[in-house]
Amino acid sequence: MNTHKASMDSLTLGLTIGITIILILSGFVPILTSEFHFSNVISPSPFYVMPFAMIIMLVVTYGFSPKGYAFQDGQLVIYRPFRKKFFATEDMQTATLVDKKELKKSIRVFGVGGLFGYFGLFRNNRYGTMIWYATRRDQFVVIERSQERAIVLTPDDPNSFVSEFNQTIKR
Repeated sequence: MNTHKASMDSLTLGLTIGITIILILSGFVPILTSEFHFSNVISPSPFYVMPFAMIIMLVVTYGFSPKGYAFQDGQLVIYRPFRKKFFATEDMQTATLVDKKELKKSIRVFGVGGLFGYFGLFRNNRYGTMIWYATRRDQFVVIERSQERAIVLTPDDPNSFVSEFNQTIKR
């Protein structure tokens, strides 16, 4: 089993750092700029809950972000910090390197668009609704499936990934 790493490009890394700083600061600024009173401990103000909500949002987003990909026991495995995601390879037809121009006009339907990567449901005219597990915006691999949505991945070495796909899925 060969694991294909999925590292962030400089744009994604910059967005992640910037958004993390903004979320943490926006969560703590209301507390730092107002007087802290213990009179409303039973019913806390949203200002006091906000820092925890922002931290939970960051942790959950990180937990579902892709870190790598592998083919194992007839399945495509997406490695994520919280839980691996598995896709059966039996209905996978092709894996192709796709130029970023083909996915440029994709819109996010439901998911994350920059914080720790790009993952969730995205849509464009060519592929319809797709499932993205991407960490960069330049080296796309699209896996088309016969019965399900296409899967978009961004391994660090896309040529090696496609080669392993073709060896794994011999038809």
